[in-house]
Parts: sequence; C-alpha cells; structure tokens
Amino acid sequence: MTQKNWKKGTFDFFYEKEKRVCARKGCNKGFEVIPSYSNIYCGHSCAAVVNNKIRGPLTEEVKQKIAASLAGRTYPARKKNFIEKRCENQECMKTFSVWPYQAKRKFCSNQCAMTVIGGQPTSPRASRGKAGIRRDIDPTIYFYSRWEANMARLYTYLGIAWLYAPTSFDIGGQIYTPDFYLPGFEKYIEVKNFWWKYSKERDEKFRKLYPHIKLDVILKPEYLALEKRYAKLIPVWEYRNTPFEVVSSRS
Repeated sequence: MTQKNWKKGTFDFFYEKEKRVCARKGCNKGFEVIPSYSNIYCGHSCAAVVNNKIRGPLTEEVKQKIAASLAGRTYPARKKNFIEKRCENQECMKTFSVWPYQAKRKFCSNQCAMTVIGGQPTSPRASRGKAGIRRDIDPTIYFYSRWEANMARLYTYLGIAWLYAPTSFDIGGQIYTPDFYLPGFEKYIEVKNFWWKYSKERDEKFRKLYPHIKLDVILKPEYLALEKRYAKLIPVWEYRNTPFEVVSSRS
C-alpha cells in the first residue's frame, strides 16, 4: 500500500525541497532543504567555521566558568531517572533500564522482541491492541488483543477445539496469519475490530489465492453480540477497561 501511495504522489510533501547555495565564502556548494528551514550553510562544518570566526576565541574567564560548571559531573547526568524493567521474553527475563518516556517498552532488545512477536505478522492497527500472555488460557501463547484472548476463552467454554495462528499464508509479497483454526470445523477464524482498507485488500488476496480454504471473519457487530451473550458466563472475560496487568499475571 505504501509503494502504491508513493507512485501516486500521495506523499509528495515528504520530499518537497528547494535548492540553495552555501553562504560560506569559498564554499558555494549547492544543497537542498525544506523551504520552511532557515539553513544558509550546507552543513555543520561550514556553519562552525563562520560562526566561530565571528565569536572569536574563548576568553580565559569563560573557560574557567565552563570548567567550574562541569566539575564533579558524571555522564549521563540523569541516570537516577532511569526506570528498571524486566524483559517480557520468557526465555530472557533480563532486567534493563529505560528513560521515563520509554516506560511502555516491553523487551530488552530487538532480538527479544522479534523472538516473541516477529513470527506473528499482524496489521498496523491490530498491533496497537493489548498484547501479551494470558495465563488463564495458556502460559505460552502471546495474544495480540483482548478480542483474540476472549475468543479463545469462548471456544474453550463451548468445548470447541482451537489452535492459535498455526499457519501463515503467502499472499504475494505479504504474509497473512489468521487468528484461529478450528479443526472440528476445518476452517480459519479472523477477529477484526478495524475493517479498513488494509484488512479488505488482505482478505481479497487470501480468498483469491486460496479459494478452497474456509475463512470466517468476526467483525465488531458479531463480536459484541457474542460478548453480550457469553461474557457474564466467563469470569475472566476482558472488557475495554479491564486492567491488562491483572489478567496477564493471573496464575
């Protein structure tokens, strides 16, 4: 989809730039910059040459002030603000430090993140769901959303055998993994809260390439109808405001 938009010119504003000539005497090198930027030099080196010459050398008094302000300072200065977290990769569980703005980070490295979620391709919007292990269902399955976890609970409650994302299909430069497979019915199940352009195109590709495979899509109206009927019968059913930490840590 991104490639198509680039070809159509949808993202032209990302690379609209104007040509300028470096203002440093003796350089005159041409460079491109976004029109709203005030850059007059081609790079940091040219800007430093001009600005340092204007400012002149630092006086001894200024040097002493800088030295005094840096005395006894360690780097990084804000290390005490780090947050200690534990990697959610069950095979790692390593403790690591993050800045406060990274508080939602779940894994200590990209390798651990890919170990857990890399093999389970999902759509951009689905990736925003409350992902994690639900120990009341299975301590080894990493669900991507509350809806998926609730459907697994519902199948178990109804006595329907299910497998979570057991097969991935190549649909032409893209890998598609349906959420569930029901062996007793010989069909796959996809649970979708957002049925948008990405999901529709993926669904059309799958049905065109694999017409012999049964695939049912549970959209928001169907899911809410099931929730209304069965949620009160399943004690650990997750609602929109259910604290995820409580569910994910249930033993």
